[in-house]
Amino acid sequence: MSFSKTISLPTGSLSIQINESENLFNQTIDFAARNNPKRGFLFVSKVLAKHYPCRPAQMRASYTDLVNKLLRIETGSKKIIFIGMAETATALGLGVYETWLNKTQQQGIYCQTTRYFLDNQPFVDFEEAHSHATGFYLYLPKKKIVREVFNSADTLVLIDDEISTGNTFANLINAYKKLNPSLKRVIVLSLLNLTNEQARNKVAVKTEIAVEWLSILSGQFEFTSNPEFNFHATLVESNQQCKKYLLNGDYGRLGINQYLPSLTGQLDKLITRFQPKAKILVLGTGEFIYHAYLVAVELEKYQFKTYVQSTTRSPLLMGDAIVSCVTFQDNYKDDISNYLYNAEMNNYDAIIVVYETLKTTELTHLIKRLSAASVKITNGTVSFS
Repeated sequence: MSFSKTISLPTGSLSIQINESENLFNQTIDFAARNNPKRGFLFVSKVLAKHYPCRPAQMRASYTDLVNKLLRIETGSKKIIFIGMAETATALGLGVYETWLNKTQQQGIYCQTTRYFLDNQPFVDFEEAHSHATGFYLYLPKKKIVREVFNSADTLVLIDDEISTGNTFANLINAYKKLNPSLKRVIVLSLLNLTNEQARNKVAVKTEIAVEWLSILSGQFEFTSNPEFNFHATLVESNQQCKKYLLNGDYGRLGINQYLPSLTGQLDKLITRFQPKAKILVLGTGEFIYHAYLVAVELEKYQFKTYVQSTTRSPLLMGDAIVSCVTFQDNYKDDISNYLYNAEMNNYDAIIVVYETLKTTELTHLIKRLSAASVKITNGTVSFS
């Protein structure tokens, strides 16, 4: 059932050994070269809705699969935290959390890491060393009832799309343990886990806690860099300016302990804009992916064929899994390039940009460039323009 494969990229040679079937792997994962000397490759998920357009049913199936794996080993914790990792796994994190709520009817809280600085908000500081952008924040929850669970939880569930070393999680666990030394259990959920036994043991030794690893796909990898490839420096770090004025509503950055609000507002106005059975790309921005998924789910109820994707700051190279790229300035006022990959405009009857920020100049330019409709969501309320 397992298989091995070697992929030649401009940045080097990537060898993988996967424990599951090649068919399952090919259905869910592809490859790309990354403009990052720390890590010149990327496993491109076909079910994450980040670098690749994805049907809502595919996303939902991955949430359900991971939650089912979780429930086989965890059914009774009274104080449990789910943490989704920005930027790529924010929809995955929220999807897993809400699926877990549906299946268990238990109490738990959800938080996400973020690249955006919010002043006067205490945070647990850590880094993702191999990332193209290393600075992340895990903010302490704002509401008292949520923070009480955050400060005393016995179980921590960490959610990411792909894990290769476990170093980021080791850093996060140790930073969190300083705040909550009563933590007893850590469970890592991922679509793809490529940590070997040595890496997992290293995390356990470094954190002095047992870590359980659950994933849809698992295996090992080795990457040999191409010494002749010249990386071109790309600015990807946030500028550390406070983003509070841009962001309305909280979807996990400051902790939540319940379902997200149901979508209300101008959905009817949105639906009447499109031809029956239209093929629609619902595009989130940056970390704001899950609400694009929710909009796509609503549109499917009216027989539209929807796909979900998000913009990203990850600098990938054309070729392999990346067949097209739109480059633009980000709408979070970081003054850096953002990208939309594999969204070939002629494939869709319409595009909807779903956003959480103010309607910045950069966002307006993107919407016009894509000839897209735009939807702002604030605490579940849909505003259509």
